[in-house]
Amino acid sequence: MKKLQAIFLVFFACFGSALNAQCTVAVGQDSLTACVGDTIFLSASGSNEYLWSHDASLSCDTCASPYIILSDTSTYVLVKGTSQISQMATNGNFSSGNTGFLTAYTYNATSIWNEGTYAVGPNPNAVHPNFGSWGDHTTGTGNYMLVNGSTGGNKILWRQIVSFPPGVQVTVKWWMLTFVTPPGSLQLKLAGTNIGNPVSTPNSTGSWSQATRTFTVPASGSATINLVTLSNALAGNDFGIDDISYHYNCESYDTVWIAPKSDAQILLDSTSLFACDSLCFTLENALDSLGLLSYQWVLSDGTIDTSSTFTHCLVDSGNYSGYLITSSSEGCTDSVALPTMRVGYTRTLDSLTFYGEGSDVVNGTWVLDPDQNNALHVYFESLSALGPDDSLYVTVNNMSWMVASSAQGVSMDPVALDVEPQSICAYLYTADGCVDSLCQAVAFYPTMTVPNFFTPNGDMVNDRLDIVSDNADELHQRIYNRWGQLVYESYLPDESWDGTFNGAPVAAGVYFLEIEVSNAYSQEREIVVRHAVHVMR
Repeated sequence: MKKLQAIFLVFFACFGSALNAQCTVAVGQDSLTACVGDTIFLSASGSNEYLWSHDASLSCDTCASPYIILSDTSTYVLVKGTSQISQMATNGNFSSGNTGFLTAYTYNATSIWNEGTYAVGPNPNAVHPNFGSWGDHTTGTGNYMLVNGSTGGNKILWRQIVSFPPGVQVTVKWWMLTFVTPPGSLQLKLAGTNIGNPVSTPNSTGSWSQATRTFTVPASGSATINLVTLSNALAGNDFGIDDISYHYNCESYDTVWIAPKSDAQILLDSTSLFACDSLCFTLENALDSLGLLSYQWVLSDGTIDTSSTFTHCLVDSGNYSGYLITSSSEGCTDSVALPTMRVGYTRTLDSLTFYGEGSDVVNGTWVLDPDQNNALHVYFESLSALGPDDSLYVTVNNMSWMVASSAQGVSMDPVALDVEPQSICAYLYTADGCVDSLCQAVAFYPTMTVPNFFTPNGDMVNDRLDIVSDNADELHQRIYNRWGQLVYESYLPDESWDGTFNGAPVAAGVYFLEIEVSNAYSQEREIVVRHAVHVMR
């Protein structure tokens, strides 16, 4: 018997059962390229739980298949997979018979009458007449390990060598049923090291109970798991073993590197464009200074342009819209709406006509007599009735009058005018703010006021013969004494007679003035005045 046991131990040392029980998370691709702004769908497999990180745009950080929105810089996405592994040991339910494990016990398929023997089958009574008939734990009709405990103690009943992720906590579970009491005693070992305290089979026969023990996997990842019988009792110490399983959590990682393709992004000035009657503009992409993109500018007037810089003119009034599509050498595209565009319509003022008493037109200038009360009539000869959004103004002396929308003219009677050359203007505004204007130059004939006397006595009061004139370019004064002698002559409006002749004061008395006043508009209407004035001392 000792010789047989020694031969078995040599065989045992040379043979081992290996079970690969690794967990791995995997993402479909290790590297991806896409266009900026694209949606990238990710998918992981191999784990029960997932935790994604390192990208703020992740749609979900705990699902198996999130997506991200690619930015304009290279990045990576990391996924951690966590799995709760629960798996049967190799042939841990003994459904394959006497295989998948090592043992120091003696196998006998038909009889376990002797201590230190075992069989694999569905009924302990079939291999030992003193044992009852009890089914397995798995189904009640399947196989399990039927054991007549050794009286030698510390004997390996069951062994497997298993590969686990290094460092994980593994819980080993198995079910036990007692054939004959007293119960057996078992110790789970990691190689030669005890895992927890010994565990006894049930105190009563015919009922299943579960045992659990937990250990840490060595750094090598290889674990030699031994189930050792400790009892040396001759009576009892007979039992069944079934459903040996391993349970642990493991973590694994995978990385997806993501790089953007050549970009096709667009940045246009979005300021709305407006002009009256015609609009010319230039648009360009501020994000393509090197001109590396392909372009398609599309405008609602039917224009399609493929230049990198879009220059265009619109001449018809109305609203316009459009869009730009760009593409890069790697097929990335972007699009954006063009700024809103509008061409306003300027309504034209055809003519501006004035009417006033004593008025005349000289070389295109309307010339008034300032001594008359002029009624001013402004008439827009060819202007049809104004539209509801149009506004018509007439400006005189920096004051404006708004004309009714249904009118074609305006009257101001009388109108007070500064007796200075000026312009009277009309302005026609549309709802868009487009404006047309007509202005008419207005001037005045010259006027003057001549005093009847003056007192050149040196008292600083009325010492000069001041003739007041307006709009006079030339004021020709000639003054004669009673004998017809010319005593003063001047051509300038701002000069006046001081009552002397040849440097000496003239005698008091009546003198005669002859005055001619004119300006650029006088022509045949030159004013000649003959007037008597008294010199008083």
